[in-house]
Amino acid sequence: MKYKWLLLTFLFIATLLASCGGNDGLDTQTQQQVNDQDEDATTKTVDSNYQYHLPVIFHVFYKDQNDASQYVPASRLKSLLQYVNEIYKGGVYGESANTHLTFELAERDESGKMLSTPGVEYINYTGDFPIDETTFMSSADNAKYVWDPNEYINVMLYPFKDFGNNMILGLSHTPYTVKANHELEGLDVVDTKYVSKSQLRYPRCSSINSTFMGQRDGGGYYQSDRYTNVNHQATYLTTTDIAVTMAHELGHYLGLFHMFTERLDETTSADSYAPLDSCGDTDFCKDTPSYNRAEYNNYLDSYFASTPSTSYNLDYMLKRYACDATVFYSANIMDYAFSLGYKISPDQKDRIRHVLYYSPLIPGPKLNGANTRSGVTIEPSNKIYTSPRVFR
Repeated sequence: MKYKWLLLTFLFIATLLASCGGNDGLDTQTQQQVNDQDEDATTKTVDSNYQYHLPVIFHVFYKDQNDASQYVPASRLKSLLQYVNEIYKGGVYGESANTHLTFELAERDESGKMLSTPGVEYINYTGDFPIDETTFMSSADNAKYVWDPNEYINVMLYPFKDFGNNMILGLSHTPYTVKANHELEGLDVVDTKYVSKSQLRYPRCSSINSTFMGQRDGGGYYQSDRYTNVNHQATYLTTTDIAVTMAHELGHYLGLFHMFTERLDETTSADSYAPLDSCGDTDFCKDTPSYNRAEYNNYLDSYFASTPSTSYNLDYMLKRYACDATVFYSANIMDYAFSLGYKISPDQKDRIRHVLYYSPLIPGPKLNGANTRSGVTIEPSNKIYTSPRVFR
């Protein structure tokens, strides 16, 4: 297949991070006041066709209220969430599975009070700015910013600390799976169906680099024009597409890993994952062709070194050589660098649905009884949860 592009932005994506990640800290009376936006008390049949509604709260950290890359306008966040929902719906930008879920701007806060700006909380941050994202994601001091993860998906927006060419666009905790209760391969295992907010000693969330929420020098957003084109066809792609970044990080939050082969990097002090110069299925989805990321990077380096920038061909940059020797063009949301970034495979959909059905600290109705609103009484354990693994 051939693509005609009017413009390509070559800000080379370095790394997108993902770390793995009731008595929910609210009293009983307050719990009863909270609007059940995630519908975990639904009487509908929860099956593969059930449409999940997942409340999202954007925590926007800023120092300069006049800087749109810090104090991100609510209208911008609403548009981005719409684009992400179109990706998760499938069939809008290309062939993709329908996950039957919708991310929605939260209507109420934890006490049940209506939000003046749906889905957005602005926080005048007093710490060091820009923020060191890796430290932020593991710090017990930052757990105070999180709204109950059993009821909300928390997305933190702030400018990340600059690491030069290794610019990070986003990172995310991944879900837990319950021991001996529909365990899902690859996820950290817990021994209880319910984990309360008060047990967390880290800010369980996705973090997005708000530097790319604003406009580029010269105008225009860091995103493809496919979102606003009538036919949803792109004439412009950027490797820093913030809508793809958000879809990618929410994919991690709902249990998806990178397509390429990766493993625990034991050379670092943190429990982090890094691409492996080898081949293997490490995302636990058989219908997503795995590939050697190191070989691909060498392939790109050689191409850029021998090709004038005016002659770059997107087909060449999208091309991947899979571990099974087949060739494919990257479109999956769990790949990055040069990728169309809209596809979710059937196996990936199944992983997401499994997490929605059975994982604690994820909004929505559960099939394993981890639902206090439905009348099931669950005694929380006294175990404290600190920040889990980090995927790079």
